[in-house]
Parts: sequence; C-alpha cells; structure tokens
Amino acid sequence: MSKKIICPSCGGEYEEHLVRCPYCGTATLNAEENEYMGKLEDVRKDLEDYSGEGEKQVKSKVGKTIIIVILVMIIIATAILGSICLDWLGRQRDKNNRKDEFLNNQGITTSMLEETYYEM
Repeated sequence: MSKKIICPSCGGEYEEHLVRCPYCGTATLNAEENEYMGKLEDVRKDLEDYSGEGEKQVKSKVGKTIIIVILVMIIIATAILGSICLDWLGRQRDKNNRKDEFLNNQGITTSMLEETYYEM
C-alpha cells in the first residue's frame, strides 16, 4: 500500500507516487523528479535507437552519393575522350582527303599507287 502525504498548500491527503496534489495541483518534489528522470531516460533510449539508425542511413546515403559521383565522372570522361577521338578521326579524314585531292590533281589514282606498291 502506498504512503499517504499531506499537501503543504491545501492540506489535502493523497498518495505519495502522485506528481501533483489532485486538489490544488501543487507539485511534489520527489514524485516530480522521478517523473522527470523517467522521461529523460525515455529520451536517452530513443536517442540511442535513433543514433544507430541514423548512422546506417548516413552511410547508405554517402555510399549512394559516391557511386553517383563516380558514374558522373565516368560519363564525363567518356564524353571528353569520345570528343577527342572524333576530333582526331576528323583531322585524319581531312588529311587523307587533302592527300587524295593532291594525288588526283597530279593525275595519280589510288589504284596506281597500289599497283606500284605491289610491283616493287
């Protein structure tokens, strides 16, 4: 059975485990402190639970971000290298076209060059 106390404000009698006097609302120091400490413990437990989940979520997001950054870098590098290769191929084509045009102006065809090459 719970111990009874008398309210210092109104003189009402009530059980010790109550935080406030049911008649006037005056707080009981010990019960109020116990209630506060209980709530504080609940917050601490919630923070422990949350910190573990939060850490997992952060690691997951960081991992996904790193993968996305790497993929973007690969795409950019591929685009740059592709552009460089296309430019080089275009220059080679232009060089070959100028060479063929020069040979045609001189009256030399590629078939003549191939025959000359094989005869040597």
